[in-house]
Amino acid sequence: MRPLLPQNDDRAARIHEIARQRQKYEWSYYPDLNGTPMVKKLPVFEQPFDKPEWVRDAGSVILQTLGNQSLEDFLAGSSYSKFVLYGVTTLIYRFINNLTNARLLLWLLKRLKPLIQALYLRRKVSNQKKTTVNPEQNSQTDRAPNTTFAEMSFEPYQDLFQIIHLPCISDRFQSDRAFAAQRVAGANPLVIERVRDYLPTNFPVTNELYQKVMGDQDSLERAIEEKRLYIADYQIFDGIKAGDFPPEYTKHICAPLALFAVPADDCFQSLVPVAIQCHQEPSSENPIFTPPPPGTPESQRWSWLIAKTIVQIADANYHELISHLGRTHLLIEPFIIATARELAPNHPVGILLRPHFQGTLFINNAATVGLINKEGIVDATFGSTLDESLRITLEGVRGYPFSFNDSMLPKFFEQRGVDDANKLPDYPYRDDGMLIWDAIHQWVDSYLSVYYQSDRDIVEDIELQNWFESLIADDGGRMTGFGESNSSGEFDLHSRAYLIDAVTLIIFTSSAQHAAVNFAQATYMSYSPNMPFAGYQPAPKRATGASQDDYFDLIPPLEQAEAQMNITYSLGSVYYTQLGQYQNPSEPAYFTDKNIQQPLKDFQERLKEIETIIQDRNAIRPTFYSFLLPSKIPQSINI
Repeated sequence: MRPLLPQNDDRAARIHEIARQRQKYEWSYYPDLNGTPMVKKLPVFEQPFDKPEWVRDAGSVILQTLGNQSLEDFLAGSSYSKFVLYGVTTLIYRFINNLTNARLLLWLLKRLKPLIQALYLRRKVSNQKKTTVNPEQNSQTDRAPNTTFAEMSFEPYQDLFQIIHLPCISDRFQSDRAFAAQRVAGANPLVIERVRDYLPTNFPVTNELYQKVMGDQDSLERAIEEKRLYIADYQIFDGIKAGDFPPEYTKHICAPLALFAVPADDCFQSLVPVAIQCHQEPSSENPIFTPPPPGTPESQRWSWLIAKTIVQIADANYHELISHLGRTHLLIEPFIIATARELAPNHPVGILLRPHFQGTLFINNAATVGLINKEGIVDATFGSTLDESLRITLEGVRGYPFSFNDSMLPKFFEQRGVDDANKLPDYPYRDDGMLIWDAIHQWVDSYLSVYYQSDRDIVEDIELQNWFESLIADDGGRMTGFGESNSSGEFDLHSRAYLIDAVTLIIFTSSAQHAAVNFAQATYMSYSPNMPFAGYQPAPKRATGASQDDYFDLIPPLEQAEAQMNITYSLGSVYYTQLGQYQNPSEPAYFTDKNIQQPLKDFQERLKEIETIIQDRNAIRPTFYSFLLPSKIPQSINI
């Protein structure tokens, strides 16, 4: 656990003074590596438990409690942890199956709440009660000092965070800087691509529009020539059928395009949003939105915020359906099954891979009955119908946007035109990801070199060849773009170099890639105004003139926001195992071959070095990013 912020620190004094002045929030005592608090927490008297339906209330509290990392840390290593969790689970089922116990359950929850808060915050809990305020009834005189009307209207969304921390993105998600930063260091930093020679014809951003944002000293042509122009295209959602469950809500999802640029001669050289088009085909009713100029009154900024939110909705669906479910959870399934079927328990490739498969089939199966089932979380909260969501996920598994071979991390960045750090300097996911990729690649190379000295050894390994064939077979894994081309133009497995690359991608996907897209959920997606799963109004047909009411009609109703918070916080807060640690200190060595001990030690030492490198980077780079710290990367997809 990080040390408490020193009480005599000037920064701490400023933070507490701001909190006192606003009389609204108090900051967590756990700062990030820059000394800036990562999260903030509502005061106790602003944390209501009373909800219209006791079942939803109980489910919300239980999910938040069991998903809280502090509680997991508290239980970790305890001989009673399994007993406690089993007992809590049993109690939950007993109460949920007998609605006559509603009052008793709420009585227990209300008395459990102070205990949990004491464990998390390590301080006494006030017994004050909050008086609920309807933001629609607030007047200018009701506001806290230095609080805008927009901030008052977000209070109900903040109030959903009862015994869990309110992410700091809630403070800054409306800013263009935060919006652009999430393209390179957010929950889904996998979509942005460099504009090659010209913009797509269906996104007619003119030089006049570009200069309106970037200034007369720059130009659209110059930005393209200097490789400073980038686009996020969500074309895969074009024509998608909008969700129809729950029936009381009308949901919407667009297929937007968003343009970003790296400013010329900018010492920070971070992306700046330039323009957004909410649908693929331009028309008079599908305008191009641009950032309002400095000094624009708050009342005239809603149109641009709506456009950014429409991009965030598409990005949230892309993240969950493709980047998360499709390209990590489901992509790894065929490898797990093929390894179990075709590789003997003592086969070296199987020995290396199996720790990286731990818990994946279990969690994937659990998703079929709790997440992607009919009228489940995905059906209820995502922008499209369940059938459409599953179709999009299948596109990801089949190879969208890149095949297995094209997903090798160096090639993945190269194909998207984002591999040059001189052209796109502020891209933390790329920079940290390559450190982890190279470390895993070296570990896999050293490991496999013990057992395979030549390409001939690969070809003559019958089990390995059967493993490969089962992965590409129509009645097997049906993997696309997997293998290396031979003299007949077919795909097979015939070289040690390719096996090293393939195993590296399998391990990277199971560990670092999943960590990057999974744990960012709690930070960026649990607060739904930042990254909603669905829109509840169609995209505006004019580039200006939207009101605050138009914006709040777009973002999820509180019931939907709470469901999104519950699932993203829970999934994004539970850590189990750690990359490179193949056994607990009290257990015997996992690898019994003495020839593996030194390569493993080298891998573990390299991960420690990378931890320090990333911490040093976060101290100076414009965009903080911690999801690829090796200490925060589990060994497998187990949540």
